[in-house]
Amino acid sequence: MANYNPNLVKINRNYTFEELAMVFGVHKNTVSSWVKNGLPCLKERRPFLILGTEARAYLQQQRTVKKQKCKPDEFFCMRCKAPTKPAENYVEYMPLSATKGRLTGFCGRCECVVNKFISFDSLARYSVIFNLSVPKALEHINDCDNPLLNSDLKK
Repeated sequence: MANYNPNLVKINRNYTFEELAMVFGVHKNTVSSWVKNGLPCLKERRPFLILGTEARAYLQQQRTVKKQKCKPDEFFCMRCKAPTKPAENYVEYMPLSATKGRLTGFCGRCECVVNKFISFDSLARYSVIFNLSVPKALEHINDCDNPLLNSDLKK
């Protein structure tokens, strides 16, 4: 099951299979499979109706079941679909702003790139856990009086 946003469902409304499928942009058979997997449905009369509150609760419950919590020394690998430790415990810190940045490493299983977003204040805590590489400073373009030789600009 994909990660559908439960807040798209109106809680004070009843949905047919087709209407709920249109809300999420899926086929009505997808909604039918949700009903088979536990989504409550009113089956006394046709068309079958799904209460908005029950649809939202079902989708929120499906989201929480699929979540996997990473420990401080783990990254989530998108290829393995599981928390994993970085290869050789080596990560690089790339600052994104003055207050936050990204730890980047390689998955220990499939060698895919893994990322973890952290605050700058927690960098000291992660330097104890990982073999951390931090860039010294960003390179800046220097102003110079000598233009490039291939430039069309003339003095």
